[in-house]
Amino acid sequence: MNFRELCNSFNDVACVVSVRKKDNGYGEIRIVDGSDKYLATYQSDMYFKHQFIPNSLYTDYLLRNLNFEEYCYRCAVKKELLHSYAYPEYFKTWMHMLFIPLEYETKDLAYCVYIMNINDNFNPDVLSQSSGDIDSKVLKATLRLANTKDFKSAVNGVTEEVRKICDASYCCILLLDELKEKVTVLAQSKDPSNERLAKADYSNKFDYDFVKTWENGIANSNCIIINDEKGMEYLKEKNVTWYNSLVENNIKSLVLFRLKSGNDFLGYMWVSNFKVNDTPKIKEVLEVTTFILGSEIGNHLLVDQLTQLSSIDVLTGLFNRNKMNSYMNEISETNDSIALVFLDINGLKKVNDVEGHIAGDNLIKRAASVLKNVFVNCNIFRAGGDEFVVILKNVSEEQILVYIEELKYRSVRSNVSFAYGYSITNNSKEIERILKEADVNMYNNKRDFYNSLHKE
Repeated sequence: MNFRELCNSFNDVACVVSVRKKDNGYGEIRIVDGSDKYLATYQSDMYFKHQFIPNSLYTDYLLRNLNFEEYCYRCAVKKELLHSYAYPEYFKTWMHMLFIPLEYETKDLAYCVYIMNINDNFNPDVLSQSSGDIDSKVLKATLRLANTKDFKSAVNGVTEEVRKICDASYCCILLLDELKEKVTVLAQSKDPSNERLAKADYSNKFDYDFVKTWENGIANSNCIIINDEKGMEYLKEKNVTWYNSLVENNIKSLVLFRLKSGNDFLGYMWVSNFKVNDTPKIKEVLEVTTFILGSEIGNHLLVDQLTQLSSIDVLTGLFNRNKMNSYMNEISETNDSIALVFLDINGLKKVNDVEGHIAGDNLIKRAASVLKNVFVNCNIFRAGGDEFVVILKNVSEEQILVYIEELKYRSVRSNVSFAYGYSITNNSKEIERILKEADVNMYNNKRDFYNSLHKE
């Protein structure tokens, strides 16, 4: 067969790939020949660094890619017509890929045509060409995110739906915060019929440094597919720690995609222990889902970040006055007993006047640090320049006094002096009243503090 002539009959870049048949899978994968457009990509040195030699191993030109191998094998040997859409890291461009099986084969080799449509811009029409059954299921899952008031619950619903579509044991969405070097399980779904898995707690299982190493397993692709021993051996070669983790957790198959919002990397989504015969369908499900989810999660994180910025005092990291006002409004609608502690830094004006505002800011930050260490897991607000408010629910006056004693002890060690006042009510609707009462008590305490200094 004239493979060059066959490839030139396609309008897009095309090549013929041979796959060596083996009883337990496949052997060498070679690029037999290509169209003139395909050969021109070598000459341009745009993507490839070596001159093309017909019938060469594909790894002579590209980094090894398990996903490419899987598709070539299923297409050439199993005669499946397949397509995929990806953003390979080594190309830095979008690729729509079509794999067409050829009836022509020899005793040892099977062949397929690999066609690439290369585009610098994302084309949503390509993803819309996925099967209607997959589209409807994915849309049903992701539509849960639209206008939801409970985003986390909605995302958990998506993972549950995706796990069921893929008939997998486990589905997870993991977020990475590279600034804070932190990983967070945003959502997960476990097969309830798997008793061991159902009892397992994965919420704190993923270490940041460990998850960062996953990139060398994905390498030059946008995902990693492991569905046989060959895939496991590949992962063992690339990332033995990750391989050992899969073995320890009895994970024998895995499809994992990067999760991105635009060009921003968010984390990963994956399913594990699925029906390996459905690998192409499962890859397609994850491909479409992660594309939609990435945008939704990115928007949610942005809104959450903006909400945080509008609620947090930049200097101290405590809640600001806006957050305090909204929190007080929330509390006034409950039936909780409320305790409120009003605090003011003694001597801040003198520090600002004598040592400057930088020294004053450092004093405010030290004061905030003391409050965080005393009122652990409590709502602490910077109400003004040197004023702080702590709001506590369902605590006794005895507990408040314990807090005050701890405050005095830590203040001396941190070279900070607080004036303080507190008030308690059993009726949360009186929160405005006890705020004023605590404020008056604080000023009385401040007056006593300065009077004691004058006496000395």
